[in-house]
Amino acid sequence: MLRTCVVSLLLALPALAAEEEDGGVLAELDAGAAGEVPSAPAEATAAAVEAPTPEPLFKKVIDVTGYGMSRTQFTRARTWGLVPTNDLPQLQQLVEFNAQVKVSVRPHSYLSTDVSLVANWGGFYRGVDSAGREVALPDKQSPQVQPLVSINELFISHEFVPELNLLVGKKRIVWGTGLAYNPTDLLNPRRDPTDPTFQRSGAWLAQVEAPLSFATFSVIFAPTVLKQTAGIPTHVLGWPTWDLKDSQLHYQLAARVYTLLWDTDLSLMFFFGNRSIDDFEAKPRIGLTFSRVFGALEVHGEALFQTGSPRDFLNGACVASTMAALQCSIAKTPYASKAQLTSTDLRPRVLVGARYQFSDDSLLSLEYLYQHDGWNRDHFQDLANGLGLIPESRSLGLDVTQFPGASALFGGTTPDGLPVRFSFDPRGRHYAFLTFQKPRLFDDFTLQAVVIANLRDLSTTVTPSVTWSATEWLNLSLLGFVPVPGPDALAVKTPQGTPITEFGITPFAFRAMFEARAFF
Repeated sequence: MLRTCVVSLLLALPALAAEEEDGGVLAELDAGAAGEVPSAPAEATAAAVEAPTPEPLFKKVIDVTGYGMSRTQFTRARTWGLVPTNDLPQLQQLVEFNAQVKVSVRPHSYLSTDVSLVANWGGFYRGVDSAGREVALPDKQSPQVQPLVSINELFISHEFVPELNLLVGKKRIVWGTGLAYNPTDLLNPRRDPTDPTFQRSGAWLAQVEAPLSFATFSVIFAPTVLKQTAGIPTHVLGWPTWDLKDSQLHYQLAARVYTLLWDTDLSLMFFFGNRSIDDFEAKPRIGLTFSRVFGALEVHGEALFQTGSPRDFLNGACVASTMAALQCSIAKTPYASKAQLTSTDLRPRVLVGARYQFSDDSLLSLEYLYQHDGWNRDHFQDLANGLGLIPESRSLGLDVTQFPGASALFGGTTPDGLPVRFSFDPRGRHYAFLTFQKPRLFDDFTLQAVVIANLRDLSTTVTPSVTWSATEWLNLSLLGFVPVPGPDALAVKTPQGTPITEFGITPFAFRAMFEARAFF
């Protein structure tokens, strides 16, 4: 009996639903006939109001920034010094247009570029004649005044998962903690210690990085750019058969482990390179860095450990006298060689320093650099003997313009051709870098002073500067570079008795720059 009732109820349900639906329709028709607008159910109305507009799964974003810069530079050539100034333009004008574009090409991938077009003009050269008198030289196309295209950065980055990403292209990756100098940077063009943030040019590389919760692991392969034209690489990794210089592959491999331990940033690095930034072949090197913040004080350090040295050392026997120099020239004995290239002795380079941030955002930085393979007093004495040969050779009518001059010692361009304000290659063993910066002076001005000192002979280069933020998009800067010789008591001397210190033999007496930079 119960089963019969259930079956009858199931058979009656469709009919009851149809009657309810018809009644609902008739009720709406009756409401319309009475002039009333039938209303939708409350749930449907709320859903129609609250339903979000569907968005695309990926939205391409293009970010474009850049600047235009004009730099006018006057350099007073030290024609009365020992270093030839034939390749040093006293007046130089540089115009740069820079564009930085970042495009998100797909989810978790973006393309970034930083490219500069640089136009350069230089002239007003000065030198000396055979009698040692200052004379005007004709303008010429020296390496410092060539137009170029500088590809500072050009790379694509993709994140496979949050714990794994890949970067391919040209990028400046600096693992060191130093402000003015980085002993562990074996990839990038050397930075300008008087303006560390100015150098943005990086290296061509491929990087795989795994940022985990406890540490970040990075591996880099960087092929060496062997030749380029106007800033555009033409030979990379190896020499082509039509321009064969050697049959080796030129590259740098680098790996790093970074972690935060006891509130201290720590990094361990391993390098393996072959004829990349120097003449080392199949050379392993180890790097260490640390950084710790104590309130407004930050302390840091980095060290590079290697055996041997790729540094050039003068052959003392060849520069002892003019006759010895002529004999070496006849015998084709090199005046300089990499005498410690294959040495098995440990030659570390270490930098330690500290930065203090004042309450008004002023910054004071002091760093010390030690290079075990740097020149000692005897090596600088060999340099003094070599420089002393120049006036003697000139008096004999010999051509001394081939002696390493302004471009080889100070100033010039970075290895990839990007013009720099001040090029610095520390030759000695002990250096100090002092930087003081005072922002927001009179709201719109920033004052800065940088001092680079050779601690053996106490010669220095002082770089004062002032920058005026005229508007949000325009900065005007005035800079100076003044080399200061150290005391004669600490100097080495040429055979003629002329005192020689590292910054006392710079080929310029002073340099002044005016820069205008407009951002967009």
